[in-house]
Amino acid sequence: MANDSVAVDTLEQHFAAVIAAMENRFTTHEFFLRLAHDHQGDYVAGLAAYTEGGMPFRDLHHALVQRLKALDGKLITLRNSSYPSRDIFGTPSHSGLWKKL
Repeated sequence: MANDSVAVDTLEQHFAAVIAAMENRFTTHEFFLRLAHDHQGDYVAGLAAYTEGGMPFRDLHHALVQRLKALDGKLITLRNSSYPSRDIFGTPSHSGLWKKL
């Protein structure tokens, strides 16, 4: 769906500011929480763009991770691709562990 890409493009515009606000090391889940907190309207619009598949959080986060990975070696570096973390719902899971450059 074309709106998917537009919603992710809009959220991606906030990545640099969100990364700047993060601790030196952070998980992907922590990044999502900060992005959602700081840019609530855009985040909700992003979720709305992914409702068709029935898993908007999973689908939006997958798209955002792909964009975040494009910054590897530029603003951040991936230190661990399967780091123990809690997702935004508090469920034990794994996510990427990032370090600012």
